[in-house]
Amino acid sequence: MTSSSGSQERDADALPPPDAEAPADAGAALEAAPGQEAEAAAAIDPEEAERLAAQREAEEKEAAEREARLQRLMQKIAAHADFASMKDSVRSMQKVSRSEKAHTRALTGEISNDIAMTGKLLRLVNAAFYSSAGGGNITSMERAVALMGFQTIGMVASSLMLFERLPKTADGNRLRQEFGRAQMAALLAHEMCNSSKHIEGAYLNALFQNLGSMLAGMHFAEDTAAIEARLQAEGLLEGEPAWHDKREKLARQQWGLGFEEIGVEVAKSWGWPDSVRQAMRSLAPSSLERPAGPEEYQRVLCTAANRLAGDLLRLPGGGNAEERAEARKACVERFAAEMGVPLNLDPEVLPAVVEQVKLVWDDLAKALGFDPVPVPVKAKTAEKASEKAPEKAAAKPAPAPTPAARPAAAPAPANPVMAEALSAALERVSELVLSGAPAAKLLQLCMKEMQDALQLQRVIVCLRDPASGGLRGRMGMGDRAQELAPVFDIPLKPPSELFGLLCSKGADTLISDASDPVIAQRLPPWYGKQVRAQTFVLLPMVAGDQVLGAFYGDQAVAGRLQIGERELRLLKTLRNQVVMAMRFGGAAPGS
Repeated sequence: MTSSSGSQERDADALPPPDAEAPADAGAALEAAPGQEAEAAAAIDPEEAERLAAQREAEEKEAAEREARLQRLMQKIAAHADFASMKDSVRSMQKVSRSEKAHTRALTGEISNDIAMTGKLLRLVNAAFYSSAGGGNITSMERAVALMGFQTIGMVASSLMLFERLPKTADGNRLRQEFGRAQMAALLAHEMCNSSKHIEGAYLNALFQNLGSMLAGMHFAEDTAAIEARLQAEGLLEGEPAWHDKREKLARQQWGLGFEEIGVEVAKSWGWPDSVRQAMRSLAPSSLERPAGPEEYQRVLCTAANRLAGDLLRLPGGGNAEERAEARKACVERFAAEMGVPLNLDPEVLPAVVEQVKLVWDDLAKALGFDPVPVPVKAKTAEKASEKAPEKAAAKPAPAPTPAARPAAAPAPANPVMAEALSAALERVSELVLSGAPAAKLLQLCMKEMQDALQLQRVIVCLRDPASGGLRGRMGMGDRAQELAPVFDIPLKPPSELFGLLCSKGADTLISDASDPVIAQRLPPWYGKQVRAQTFVLLPMVAGDQVLGAFYGDQAVAGRLQIGERELRLLKTLRNQVVMAMRFGGAAPGS
């Protein structure tokens, strides 16, 4: 969540100083570069020029050969009838999901007319989002789309379609286990994610990081088996960086592309967005001694989740349930000792999180038909794993929160009462959305539900003003809300104050102490003069690149408003209901 003090201060610091200007000679410097390059080329001796020309020719030849290998590989994959039909289905789903006039029935039709297939998809969606957004209670495709969005449901459906097409052979059974491992990794990534910015993509991106492995196993089974036999003969342990790097190297020697590159290229042919394709590439943390930066966090998280899932499923399957649980706990503790700092994980909480995921995963395995039984490991492998167990201290505790806000690494404690109230609110709002109620009625209900669930003194809704292009307060509920709503005037271009900056970035933000100097200097003058609340939450309503509005809710006393991660997800989903209704149901009131 961008409710961390660090995130908020970075957002606030992103405001440019009034006198900041771009360097006047920047364009001239860029224009001069080609001339300088030409002069440098002219100055070198003939032998050097010949060497550079040969180097360029070799690079061009290598690029052409790589492109030719890629085309041959993709043609070989596309020659399979199942793949061709799946490609058509996935691309159709992508087209529906990107359409401004998309309807749930259209997406449902693209997924399958098979009732059993739809039932499996709903089980998958409930498992994928079981800890938030009404997980376990999604009983229709309309509700699934309303909660998760067209594109998310389409991509989850794609994973199920791939699973359903696996052959009924020994190789197919092995790939079903791989699908099961990917599902566990996706669930783990979703639960371990400590960043609201990445939480919505964590499940999908972890799920598809090994898409290339599944596709290669389907279409190049013999080659894949030969590569894995080579790795086993060299004594490399599956899941470790050395194993991964050598596997990718062997794949490139065999096909011209690594496993990951195959997955990315196929995803591209399916029309998946660039953000997903980028996240499909695995990434180790740049340092084990400090938290992963925002640019690497999601890929590191998804890579780590896939590794943990593999480690868990390779544990010996013998012994009683208590012994197996102890083995999982030891495995998780080793993982937390290594990855706790980069991913901001709590080593004391993580084993319980993994056990919760395991229960959901077991149920999902029964529903979909992949084997939940761990693959036995050889004694030699177990010995090596023990030898390589990291001997590190537990992950460093997260720093204490500043007065301004609570860091995402140290979220507010869970609030079961608030979560239950938000879950019930989500049910009521979802029903209203599906009934086609007007946006004004939906906004009124959302304000009431937010005020009741979070015990806010007031809630105010801001909507886009066509004349100014900014946001203006249009309606309110609670103490002086109707009186204060017109005071809210939030310019978006350029965002000169904190509200405008956060709304422009679509940053869901909880300010715990508005009197903190770092925050107070960024707030607009009208806030300190007339509103004067000491803690508030801001939830922008954004569709694509357009800011439609924002929900604002506050408490009079600093620190009185605390929102845990689960409660935040439910709150965001509640907001997303309104965004969807405003986007597909027509103009917002007063626009």
